[in-house]
Amino acid sequence: MRLLWLVLAWIVGIALGPSPQPTTFEWAVIAVLALLASIAFRRQSRYRLLFICLSLLAVGAVRYKSSQPELGPGHASAYNDTGHRIRLTGVVVAPPDSRETYVGLRVRTETASEVAADQMRPAEGLVLVNADAFGEWAYGDRVEAIGALETPPVFETFSYRDYLARQGIYSVMRTASVTRLAVNQANPILQAIFALRQRGLETILRLYPDPEASLLSGILLGIESGIPTRVEEAFNETGTTHIIAISGFNITIVASVFVSGLGRWLGARRGAWAAALAIAIYTIFVGAGASVIRAAVMAGLALLARRIGRRDDALISLGAASALMTLVNPTALWDVGFQLSFAATLGLVLYADPLKAWFVARVLSRLPKPQAEKLGGIVGEFVLFTLAAQLTTLPLSAYYFHRIPLVALIANPVILPAQPAVMILGGISAMAGSIWLPLGRPLAWLTWPFVAFTIRAVEFFAGWPLAGIELGRLALPIVSGYYLILFGGTAAYRAIATRRLEWILPRPLVGFGLAGLALFSGLAWRAAVDQPDGMLHLTVLDVGSGDATLIESPSGRFMLINGGSSTIALSDALGRRLPLFYRALDVVLVAGNSEDQLAGLAGVPGRFPIGALVLAAPPSGRAYTALVEEVTQAGRPVTTMVPGQVIDLGQGATLEVIAGDDHGSVLQLVHGRWRAVLAQSADPPLVAQLLKSGELSEVQVLVLPDGGFAGVNPPAWLDALRPQLALISVEAGNRRGLPSPVVLDHLAETTVLRTDVNGWIRVSTDGESMWTEAERLP
Repeated sequence: MRLLWLVLAWIVGIALGPSPQPTTFEWAVIAVLALLASIAFRRQSRYRLLFICLSLLAVGAVRYKSSQPELGPGHASAYNDTGHRIRLTGVVVAPPDSRETYVGLRVRTETASEVAADQMRPAEGLVLVNADAFGEWAYGDRVEAIGALETPPVFETFSYRDYLARQGIYSVMRTASVTRLAVNQANPILQAIFALRQRGLETILRLYPDPEASLLSGILLGIESGIPTRVEEAFNETGTTHIIAISGFNITIVASVFVSGLGRWLGARRGAWAAALAIAIYTIFVGAGASVIRAAVMAGLALLARRIGRRDDALISLGAASALMTLVNPTALWDVGFQLSFAATLGLVLYADPLKAWFVARVLSRLPKPQAEKLGGIVGEFVLFTLAAQLTTLPLSAYYFHRIPLVALIANPVILPAQPAVMILGGISAMAGSIWLPLGRPLAWLTWPFVAFTIRAVEFFAGWPLAGIELGRLALPIVSGYYLILFGGTAAYRAIATRRLEWILPRPLVGFGLAGLALFSGLAWRAAVDQPDGMLHLTVLDVGSGDATLIESPSGRFMLINGGSSTIALSDALGRRLPLFYRALDVVLVAGNSEDQLAGLAGVPGRFPIGALVLAAPPSGRAYTALVEEVTQAGRPVTTMVPGQVIDLGQGATLEVIAGDDHGSVLQLVHGRWRAVLAQSADPPLVAQLLKSGELSEVQVLVLPDGGFAGVNPPAWLDALRPQLALISVEAGNRRGLPSPVVLDHLAETTVLRTDVNGWIRVSTDGESMWTEAERLP
């Protein structure tokens, strides 16, 4: 049991690692102090374990932070988004990913430079290069690629950038001219394994027709790129994608075959070691995804436990496998496949046997015990075990895929019995066909009905009217609440049923302790979700009268512009919109000097430490003076900005003062091709000055001045900017009747969001596209 607490502490530490605070040094200090405390309390086992867990949590955070690469001038990502064609050389370090229109090559960069440069410079890092679909590439090829390097994009419902970053890839070359310079430049053992994999793929494609060939390639080899979209969607809709994605189910079959076959041939001891080696080779053979590695490690630990005479504890094996995986690659914790595989295995460990025992107990009254147990084994394997896995994977599936597959409990029992035959007969046919194609054909004839049945059954269930329920975005607290109730209830039930409570907690607090642990894990996941996503975020806060705007830079730093008229409203708004474990403002920028814009900042430095104060409006009023004095006394720098000055927000994002007068400034926020004008502090003379300059041009976002008052927003001003999205900060029920109906009528073809109706409003951009969300959308 202690091992599980240690593993959980490690994983929570990994989850907390992405948060900017505490720093790596601070986490290291916590780890050392907690370790010293565990030594001091070595005679008190409860406190000793608590401090060891705290130390391990801090070490986990340090491990995550230390695993992040330095993206400096010597890294390939330094050439991203330059607008120039880049030449790079490197070695292909993964099997090519063949698609319909291109082949994806994962290249470990050696040198890079602009095409026009005379000399190549050393460069490191992985780059995803999309080569010609008709080229023949292989693991170990040294290649030269020419094309534009780009930062991976972030889509509305999926961050491709984060997905690749977890694999160490920070650059993509979407259209490349690729030349092979040499072959066999990588690990010779892996080259042999991947060559065998490619041979197996070619054999399967020759032995079977599609879509059976593509599905079998996914099940046996982990190559899913050839599966037709219609078939893939059918598996998604029925909750049966685990059949395609190689995971614990596949590894269990492979392990059983190897252990029984090699054990009879080589003996128990040598057979176990040979089976472990075969499982490792198969893991590499199918691509070594997170779920496959997790299953392989668990199988290896089970074999080890049997060899040394220890009981095979699946829960401990699961925890140890997860700890080993995150030790090697901390970002695996955010891999969706890993999370689903972990949750499914946890469900089987916790609920499979109890559900089977419950079923057997129900049928004992009608059947003799041998028959009841036999029926329980069949129903358990094909129905109850699926239910056990669904209990723990359902919220994750709903969170990531926005869908609940109702038909999964029916579809899985129908198709699961065919899968051992698919894997065993399909694998033998592929191996026999690789030796001599005619040898594999009879076996392929035997296998094809099972594969075809799998596809037809899945498509049949996907066509049901109520196959699933479509959901919108599921809030993370709902997911955390589900697990809190599930695991807390499970712990409490077991404690009552066994009349035995865990030694680490007092008797009345077992269930509450585990529930609190689940809640803490939920908070850790919240911290992970709040990590910087590489996008620029602009949030107009709902602070009542006045205005307050929060900017989050692509690197995760925060700037507050103005603060409204209420400290309470501003503190509440910041508390809701800042990340859970980042309670600070890197910069506060004063863009206007009226009391309505600055009174809310009184006392903010005490609640949210301010890194620097930037003044873009001249001194005026008590709130202005009090803010400057408070920041100065705290020892933080105070600087001024004048029109033309620019603040670099990092990764291509900038904030510029484009005009100013005695009352305030107009700011321009730029990221790539996206541009926003923040004019909330403008007055009529400043607007007139900008119109007279003739320098205004169309923008994507305009934050209107003075709550949308017509006197500060003339038609010529709105026509010059022609925003796609207009944001208005105004309090509900204001006496001035803002925003003005005249202004709203003129913006009839523009999307208008206002804080009195929509609450806080957040705009996110990657420099190309724009996404909007609000507290209350119409």
